[in-house]
Amino acid sequence: MEFIATTMKTAVGAAAIAAASVFGAASASAAPPTIQGFGTSERLVDGPMVTSYTVGNLQLSDVTIAGYLPQGQLYSADVTGRSVTGTITPLVSSFSARAANGDTYGVVNEVPAPGGLNPAPILQGNSQSGVLYF
Repeated sequence: MEFIATTMKTAVGAAAIAAASVFGAASASAAPPTIQGFGTSERLVDGPMVTSYTVGNLQLSDVTIAGYLPQGQLYSADVTGRSVTGTITPLVSSFSARAANGDTYGVVNEVPAPGGLNPAPILQGNSQSGVLYF
């Protein structure tokens, strides 16, 4: 499924949290998000640029992130961003995690995270992987 958008939201869940990735299409009449299971690639279309994201392996994390103090439990998820067409820039700050009860948790992007997905541009046909922390 493809979306035409300039922003992207991703929600993930685990264990008691629903296991899904959500990509919302930004528009004047905000469309409801589309939910995909872990390991399922989802495309984000932004004009001529198409990015494919795959999120998986959500788990509790005991990683210490310098300059960041989690309020509650820290989770991590593996993510791969692939440029299908054009040179794309991963939208790390647009990811969030949503629990089964609807509570939403933003991605840790205020400080560099160990093994985090690099926000540097990805050339067409290439991909990069990293970790997202929530």
